[in-house]
Amino acid sequence: MIRKLIILFILLLIIIIATVPNQKAYFDRVAHDYGSIHNNSSITSEMIKEMGHFKYQNWFLYSEFEYQFGNISVSYFGFLNIIIFKNSKTVASKKPTFTV
Repeated sequence: MIRKLIILFILLLIIIIATVPNQKAYFDRVAHDYGSIHNNSSITSEMIKEMGHFKYQNWFLYSEFEYQFGNISVSYFGFLNIIIFKNSKTVASKKPTFTV
């Protein structure tokens, strides 16, 4: 009985680890959300990737993604191929510094 529970636990753990969303899934979600907010404008995940800055972290059982475009930052987390919106915030935009 204990052996069956251990095998079930290991299989469940493997399934959870294998279904953690990857970067492409997050970019697709950001592109979808952007299109929904801006009157169904068509923008691809490749365009989203080129326009902003992002940070992706995979923690084996779940992953986190933060995307910043201009002064808007959005965060998501995901597990089992489900991506959930975490929060959005306005941040100071990254301005280049020039020295003479």
